[in-house]
Amino acid sequence: MTDRFDLSRTGPQMPADSSPRRRVLAAGGALALGAALPGGARAQSDWPTKPVRLVVPFPAGGGADLGARVVAVHLGNAFGKPVVVENRAGADGAVAALEVLKSPPDGHTLFFGTATSLSYVPSLKRTPPYDPLVDFTPISTFCIFTFYLMVSPSLPVRTLEELIVYARANPGKLSYATGNSTGILSMGQLAQQNKLDMTHVPYKGEAQASLDLIGGRVHMMFATPAVMPSLLKEKFRPLAVLLPRRTGTMPEVPTMAEAGQPLVNIMPWGGLLGPAKMPRDLVERISRDFGGVMRRADVGEQYEKLGLFPTPSSPQVMADLLRDQLAAWSRTMRAVGIALE
Repeated sequence: MTDRFDLSRTGPQMPADSSPRRRVLAAGGALALGAALPGGARAQSDWPTKPVRLVVPFPAGGGADLGARVVAVHLGNAFGKPVVVENRAGADGAVAALEVLKSPPDGHTLFFGTATSLSYVPSLKRTPPYDPLVDFTPISTFCIFTFYLMVSPSLPVRTLEELIVYARANPGKLSYATGNSTGILSMGQLAQQNKLDMTHVPYKGEAQASLDLIGGRVHMMFATPAVMPSLLKEKFRPLAVLLPRRTGTMPEVPTMAEAGQPLVNIMPWGGLLGPAKMPRDLVERISRDFGGVMRRADVGEQYEKLGLFPTPSSPQVMADLLRDQLAAWSRTMRAVGIALE
């Protein structure tokens, strides 16, 4: 079973004033949670009365979707009613987020929110479609996604250092694909830190971007092993992994820091949330049941194959992470030159 990441130790992408253990139960996090969970509200004792929707902000077949489906059956057993995965892709996750926030806060609609929908979108828009700190109830952290920097075998490079040297020697001749916000920001950090002139080719999803990388139409991208696990080593050349430590799946691949790029450090996180104003005792029950599922050995083994690291937590930790990562992503986006829309 895979090791589990401690979200309190995820490194330089967190605010500079964070301690090694972080402020997971700090007053700010408690206040944010208190605003989301009214003390006087009580959960219905007969919950759930119908199937529970788990809304995923990506198409079927991607890492988030597959990770949600792994836990859905076990959650259904814990809840006593089926948990149905519902894919609502579009607008960088905003379509799914808006679907969740307009739903009744009765625990029958849950959200597999990610950094794209809850950190990237609010930081990108001059008028954000929602406030992630107000419009949702934090329940638990979900997972961290593994992203490898993959290059086409056609490039004459074997290490990240060699890639940087080659890109500098060939300004404007290399292209990189992105299918999500993690790819956009991570490549932005890499290009900015090393003054690289490369062409950005955006895609609506990671699967199509991966196909074009295989076909030689682009030269590199940050990819998750969930998209095409059987092709990772056969068709791509991994140069580094976007995690604080190496993975058990490809232990020979160094971290970005080990490869000499510690400032390429975006954390692609996922969390479990619900609509605003869910009853406190219901939130605590869902968080407890969810944590039990995520700590199962068989779930950990399946997640390792998908390149996902389970990170179940208390609602307080999720509230703290949500606030801190919103600020961290906003700073990074401004630093790499992503303008407000």
